[in-house]
Amino acid sequence: MTTTRRTAIAALATIGAAPTLQQSALAQTGRSLRILVGFPPAGAVDVVAREVAEGLRSAGFNVVVENRTGAAGRLATEQMLAAPPDGSTVVFMPGGNYTIFPHVYPKLRYDPFKDLLPLAVACEFQFGLGVGPGTPAKTLKEFVDWAKANPNKANYGTPGGGTAMHFMGVMFARAAGFEFTHVPYRGGAAALVDVLGGTVAALATTLPNLVQPHRQGKVRILAFTGTKRLPSLPDVPTFKEAGYPGLEMSEKFGFFAHAKTPPAVAAELHAAMRAAAAQPRVIAALEKLEYDPISMTQAEYAALLKTEHERWGPVVKATGYKAEE
Repeated sequence: MTTTRRTAIAALATIGAAPTLQQSALAQTGRSLRILVGFPPAGAVDVVAREVAEGLRSAGFNVVVENRTGAAGRLATEQMLAAPPDGSTVVFMPGGNYTIFPHVYPKLRYDPFKDLLPLAVACEFQFGLGVGPGTPAKTLKEFVDWAKANPNKANYGTPGGGTAMHFMGVMFARAAGFEFTHVPYRGGAAALVDVLGGTVAALATTLPNLVQPHRQGKVRILAFTGTKRLPSLPDVPTFKEAGYPGLEMSEKFGFFAHAKTPPAVAAELHAAMRAAAAQPRVIAALEKLEYDPISMTQAEYAALLKTEHERWGPVVKATGYKAEE
């Protein structure tokens, strides 16, 4: 277990002041809760959402997880905002959909800071760059050399345009000095299929999405965005270790509600979700998948998102990328 995980679990253990799931009035009434996920089943966001949903069900919530894919996750957010603002419908998504998208989409149909209410964070994770049969590279240096020699083949898939993984690829290519064509997908699982098939050279996605294929020898993780190597992946270097210190980054998955959700309902949902994510079974499941469980108050989560939004602004501007849609 890493120091980060010990710290996270210690933090989760301190949430005793919050109501337990069994004490929640919403749970006691069998409250229906619809969780919208903007990415396909079996992808990173979906898997974590369903783990936490099980924790909520065990406490009496009637939870339904719905996959509403499209527009890099924006469609699910738009559908949540179209539902009654009573807390019965929430969206579970990467923090980047809140912090990066305002810098990327000139026609974004909502203002995250005015229309969305951060409820609870579930976990933190890093990103990885993996390659499959489409490239012979065994190391990051070999991949850069191969990409420079094969510019027409040097492409990478991501779970969507305008995501942190998209910009990770842009930042890496600029730092290494080669052309890297971006291929957006509706989720990381779909991109992984094409990487395994050899039609796409590389995949920039959440590290947990790459771990199992890497261990099976189907994908080679060349580097990831953490601060140091993981004991569970001793053969995988960090980007910083490989000579790219600007590629240290992580992201979190969290729940968001309509900003007009009644404060009392939002407070109960926060407590219930926070407690569900702290259940030992949920923690064990997330850790097995290489996610770091994490716990924050609503105020802490909102402050973090604001800081991340400000940090991503110059990064996105430097890439020159603007989505047309």
